[in-house]
Amino acid sequence: MAIEVMLVKGQDGSLRPASAADQEHMGKFKTGQAVRVTVTQIKARSLQHHRLYWGGLIEITMDYWEPAGGLVSASETGTLKRFADWLDRKGGNSGAVRRACSAFLDELRHSRGLRIDSPHKSREALHEWIKVEAGYFDYVMTPNGVTKKPRSINFNAMDQDEFNDFYKAAFNVCWRLILSRVFEDEQQLENTINQLLAIG
Repeated sequence: MAIEVMLVKGQDGSLRPASAADQEHMGKFKTGQAVRVTVTQIKARSLQHHRLYWGGLIEITMDYWEPAGGLVSASETGTLKRFADWLDRKGGNSGAVRRACSAFLDELRHSRGLRIDSPHKSREALHEWIKVEAGYFDYVMTPNGVTKKPRSINFNAMDQDEFNDFYKAAFNVCWRLILSRVFEDEQQLENTINQLLAIG
């Protein structure tokens, strides 16, 4: 299993995970288990900013993110509902197609739930979603059609200025789509992130 983690050197000379996400990755290895480590010099970038993202923004967003939609994606639901609305308008706007659409989506959720275990939320999945929502992706062609492939934000992929821009975009995504329902304003969110990092 190959994973990428950021480590910092402690005063005792040991290497330690730089953030909660890095700690989570390291937790996959058993105590005493040998692992091969390749050390790579990274671009100059603030480790504190790395912690601000992984140990602050991601941690708080994980706490308040409640997965919705389950095994039926938002794009499936949105497309089907727009089509149902279109059919309703063309057919006299009785709402019958929209009601049928809702019943179909409920049945689809149920049938998929019987066949597929619902996945659990994870920091990595949240991180990948944030990158796409923030516009940090490339379109790629797959056998299922065009899809969005999130770009890497690791230290070798972005310098500090690029990471600053990414962090602002990620903060806006988390604020707009999840955290604005929890905090009074962005300043309160920033204060909470700073408090969290001061404790950790």
